Amino acid sequence: MISQVSTRCRTVALCVVLGALAACTMSTEASEGTPADPAEDEVLAPLPTIGLGSSSGDLETSTGNTADDADAVESITMIGDSITVASTEQLYGQFDQLGFDDVTIVSQQGKRMGETFGDNTSGVRIASYLASEYDGDPAENLWIVALGTNDISQYDDPGELEAVVDSIIDAVPDDSPLIWVNTYFEQHPIDTAAVNAAISQAVAERGNATVGSWNSYAPTDGVISSDGVHPTDAGEIAFANVVTSTAADFLGR
Repeated sequence: MISQVSTRCRTVALCVVLGALAACTMSTEASEGTPADPAEDEVLAPLPTIGLGSSSGDLETSTGNTADDADAVESITMIGDSITVASTEQLYGQFDQLGFDDVTIVSQQGKRMGETFGDNTSGVRIASYLASEYDGDPAENLWIVALGTNDISQYDDPGELEAVVDSIIDAVPDDSPLIWVNTYFEQHPIDTAAVNAAISQAVAERGNATVGSWNSYAPTDGVISSDGVHPTDAGEIAFANVVTSTAADFLGR
């Protein structure tokens, strides 16, 4: 029931109490069907930095959506899997450029949307817990969900997939703006498209929400390692840029 919990000023392995108290540990377990992290010698040559703070300009992430009461947003809560784990420091740097120093990132390798296995708590339970513990105005807290990669090829019934995506959406406070970063898995394009379609549909139906299109940028040369899913060193920067450029556009920053 543990996830890596990071805040802007500190990084700790923190117990998430969800009905029972467990010992604090860092899990490195990957979900079934998802490749392990690539070896260092498989990482490709770095790309030029793209996005915020880059001479290459911002990513083309605009979807035309703007958060309700965007100027009120003062903090960020993000839930992710191993891709977020790898990009955490880059995310902090990019969020800092946007003027956010109150940032909480909960991430763990192999994290699933609706399934808890071992000490890896599901995204929906993490979201429910964090929402219950937040004591501020929900409209002032931007939620970012970067889950779904470990759920690719795990659902034969489209209705079950849509239901688990909806369960994450339902756990996020209604008044909070939301970004969901979609998925990329080179070896499973059809199942990846199904997950991304479920995400896009749920986000559109919710309102006050938008999609960060990792799927559009991950195929760029040098971004994804040979396993087809995990980012290279340059890809970690690219992922952070997709997230924060989407946030900048969504919030008008």
